[in-house]
Amino acid sequence: MRRIWGSLSLILLVIQGALAQPVATVSLSPDTCTIGDEVFYTIQVLKKPSVQMQYPAASDSLVFYPFEVRQMNRLPDETREGLRLESVRYTLTVFDTGMQVVPPIRLTYFDEAANRADSLWLGAQKVYVRSLLDTARKDIVDIKPVRSVPVPAWIYVLGGALLLAVAVGIYLLVRYWRHRPMPMPTPTVENRPAKTPYQIASEKLQSLADYSLRTPEDYKTYYTLLSDTVREFLENYYGFNAREQLTSEICAVMEMRRPPEEVGRIRRLLETADLVKFAKFQPEFSEAKESWALAYQIIEVAKPVEPAPTTNLAKTP
Repeated sequence: MRRIWGSLSLILLVIQGALAQPVATVSLSPDTCTIGDEVFYTIQVLKKPSVQMQYPAASDSLVFYPFEVRQMNRLPDETREGLRLESVRYTLTVFDTGMQVVPPIRLTYFDEAANRADSLWLGAQKVYVRSLLDTARKDIVDIKPVRSVPVPAWIYVLGGALLLAVAVGIYLLVRYWRHRPMPMPTPTVENRPAKTPYQIASEKLQSLADYSLRTPEDYKTYYTLLSDTVREFLENYYGFNAREQLTSEICAVMEMRRPPEEVGRIRRLLETADLVKFAKFQPEFSEAKESWALAYQIIEVAKPVEPAPTTNLAKTP
């Protein structure tokens, strides 16, 4: 009954808002379990029939970390007033105790009628996980202290002999080392200086300049490498964990450090890469090349400035 009333509330909410975008709800039950038990994570999305949702796959365990996905079931759809209610249930399990949290999850979708890709967020869900041990039991006692065992006399004799042998060996080794013939010195090559974040990113982008883009998999791999290169550059140059953060989190950090036009380039590139990787969005070939050029503009801020050449003007008599 609670599910029916929840669905009706969603329908009324969407009808009043003219269904500008899909409306999603999420639930996690039960809210308390024992370690290793199964819990059920259910996503419900009310949308127009022209909207295609992209749900996390059963193999995407990192999306639900620290939970593991046991099973994913697509429940029967419901259609009311020209709208469609989709339900997906994930069977999860976790092997840590205490309060565990399913992190916020991003759902991407594509509206075929509006020819527009977008995304929405599902809030974090909590469940308290109990240990299998019953803390009320009284038959569990502390571990007994370790008893000391008497050591036979021959152990001391053997240990002394070994120490003497080691001392003699060290003496002979030192004596040989001092009197050994000295080898002729050989020229050494100075260590190359470490590459800068700009040099690392520039080399990776150069390797993508002529990347073949023929199939959707080519585009997905291309944008994955492009996004990883920019994230690595941001992390190495600005000193924050950009490779593990969401696009919105990266842009929030950069808004406090760089001008709005630079933040806009970063947001445009990373959001396009997210759509290609997770929403099966395939841009035009020209747009892919523009993304490559956009990545170069992002790293240009770290390009070393070459000193201006000095010219000696000859004095005329």
